[in-house]
Amino acid sequence: MKKADRKLECLVKIVMDRGATNAKIVLSKDIVVDKRVRLKCMVPICENFGKHMLCPPNLMSVEEFQDTLSLYKRALLIQLESEIDSTDKSKRPLGKELVKELKSKTSTDRCEHRLHEIVNLAEAAAFKEGCYLAAGFIGSECLLCQECVSQKGREPCRHPFEARPSMQAMGIDVIKTCEKAGIPVKLSSKEKVRWTGLVLLD
Repeated sequence: MKKADRKLECLVKIVMDRGATNAKIVLSKDIVVDKRVRLKCMVPICENFGKHMLCPPNLMSVEEFQDTLSLYKRALLIQLESEIDSTDKSKRPLGKELVKELKSKTSTDRCEHRLHEIVNLAEAAAFKEGCYLAAGFIGSECLLCQECVSQKGREPCRHPFEARPSMQAMGIDVIKTCEKAGIPVKLSSKEKVRWTGLVLLD
């Protein structure tokens, strides 16, 4: 196995050890981007549309993302499955308290938060392995703050090193991308929820 391939497989091991249900290195050309995914942010309109710094319309266009994606060769696709979390979102930990909880808990709660942490971890690990242009994407709107600063004017992000946009916000068709990667695709049920994240690797 080539040294570069060993580095990438090391990333798979890191996220699996951290609790990912599935992880796979894929070719970036197999990441499916479709304008209709971004359309679903508006039809029906998502409650987060225009309310998050990392949600549409506050992001680059789908066309710009496609151009950027074409500059990458490979990516790390990450999937996480967990029991449904019935916790009231208003009671979820935020910021530094969230990071503490993620490090201390091994329960199946807060799947979205755990995926966010794993994506951040994988991106940092990729950077250390020489993929200095690595970029991560999560599976839902950013949940690090109860209210995004974008609603308060021009304040900077409170967590610029942790906050990430979702795959869907960039126009990525998660289902087709997973199908191309050979990763089982099952829509979330009443008992379990499944989230998918991505880290682009240079």
